[in-house]
Amino acid sequence: MDPFGRQVYHRRETRTQTADVARMQEESGEIWGTYNRDAMGGRTPYASVDAYHGPLPSGQRGIEFETDVPPDRYSPPHLARWTGPRDGVTIEGDYAKIRVRVRRNTQRD
Repeated sequence: MDPFGRQVYHRRETRTQTADVARMQEESGEIWGTYNRDAMGGRTPYASVDAYHGPLPSGQRGIEFETDVPPDRYSPPHLARWTGPRDGVTIEGDYAKIRVRVRRNTQRD
C-alpha cells in the first residue's frame, strides 16, 4: 500500500505485456485485459485485468502501478483480478479496463 492508501500492483513483461503496451499504459493511465484461458484451454466467461500484488521485484522487467479500484474479492491466489462492469472497471468490447497511475516502468528499451 502506498502512503495514501492506494494498493500497489505489478505486471511482468510477457509476450502480451510488451514494452509498447507498457508505454501505452503509462501514457493513457489505463490497463486493459481480455479473457483468460481456463485449465481446459477454453475461454473464461469474463474479460479481466490481472496483475500481481505488491511492487515490481528488483531486476524484473515490467510495470508497477497503483489504483483506487479494489480487485475482485475472489481473485486467484497471489493475483489481483478486476472484472466488470462495476465501479472502476469498464468493459469495452472484449476488454476490461481500469484507471491506474504507473509508478515505475522498467520495460523502456
